[in-house]
Amino acid sequence: MFRQRDALLRLLLDDDAATLRLVKQQLLTAGPGSLPELRTLLSEAAPGAALHLQDVISTIEEDQALNAFSELLTGFEDQSDLESACWSLASTFSPGDLFAEERTELDLWGAELARRLAKVDSPLDRVETLAEFLGSDIGLRGNEGDYYAVENSLLPEVIRSRQGIPISLSAVYMFVASRAGMLVEGVGLPGHFLARHSGIFFDPFHGGARVGLEECRALLEQQDQFLRPEHLVPPSPRQILLRMLTNLYYITESGDPDLASRLRQWMALVRR
Repeated sequence: MFRQRDALLRLLLDDDAATLRLVKQQLLTAGPGSLPELRTLLSEAAPGAALHLQDVISTIEEDQALNAFSELLTGFEDQSDLESACWSLASTFSPGDLFAEERTELDLWGAELARRLAKVDSPLDRVETLAEFLGSDIGLRGNEGDYYAVENSLLPEVIRSRQGIPISLSAVYMFVASRAGMLVEGVGLPGHFLARHSGIFFDPFHGGARVGLEECRALLEQQDQFLRPEHLVPPSPRQILLRMLTNLYYITESGDPDLASRLRQWMALVRR
């Protein structure tokens, strides 16, 4: 694509700001298809040119991630893949990152859980095995010290830090359990997201501790609400994703208006 490679690299070292803007704009118009060659150029570039090339690459990767997530949301349905949406959302915050280590980590957790589940029979034993593995051994827990950090809502960050908020931690439990052949669903209580398996409720934010209906009622009473049957209907992937985006919106609306505006647009796409 870039036949005059040496000339291009020289232009990226030009001191004239107008020349640099023109060259970078031309590189940007090539779009995502140019990324492999741009990365090759980056490896050959002098430090000054490399700085401009990296800026171009980052801009293309960001646009690519934003477009991909918006497209995913446009077609996201009640039975769509929540995990794919979580990875795609994370890409909008870390464009160009494929999250290979984090994806591998989830696969390894799923394989280990499957090994442990082979030794148990009852739903209660499965829940306890899941909670012991992810809550105790892996150390997944609620980030009570920095609850409103954006990172708590992003799947790869939760996997790295082993910390999150109720809905993101519940999602990790769901994804790991799915890899092990165990169905874990969400419980979308207002104010506190839980998980369940075969009618057994548990709380990933608190290490997978079991939660009874009376405790659910108490959680809602703290918010002057009453437990209703619809609170116990498993939310669909689309409902869970909307709640994730809504959480992020409320976290960012005062401190990052640009991101909050983008989140509003995404929420509208999910609600359509």
